[in-house]
Amino acid sequence: MAARAALLLAALALGGWLLSAYGGARDERRAVAATDARRAAALYDAARRRRPDGTVVPRRAGLLLQLGRAEEAARLARSTVRDEPENITAWTVLALALARSDPAAARAADARRRALAPRPGS
Repeated sequence: MAARAALLLAALALGGWLLSAYGGARDERRAVAATDARRAAALYDAARRRRPDGTVVPRRAGLLLQLGRAEEAARLARSTVRDEPENITAWTVLALALARSDPAAARAADARRRALAPRPGS
């Protein structure tokens, strides 16, 4: 009986986690399609709360970069590469965000991105 109860609790926890992840993915898809930057930013923030993985923050940083807010984009990308040093998207956004303010750091970020990127044909 105790084993069944534990299994039921585990299944409920997994179901809750999957539902939350689905909601985060939905918010992220809506953010990509949003035509208003403020709406997109709010949707990325909602997705980040529901799904705290390494995909949402670099995409939010990319949005900031598109809006001309390179310093904020660099800050978000830096936090991601610090936590996830193999996140190619974050390295890409970081290189782009630093291109004008710190070209040497931008080149270093781009070199890291190239080192992580899969080679064509392999």
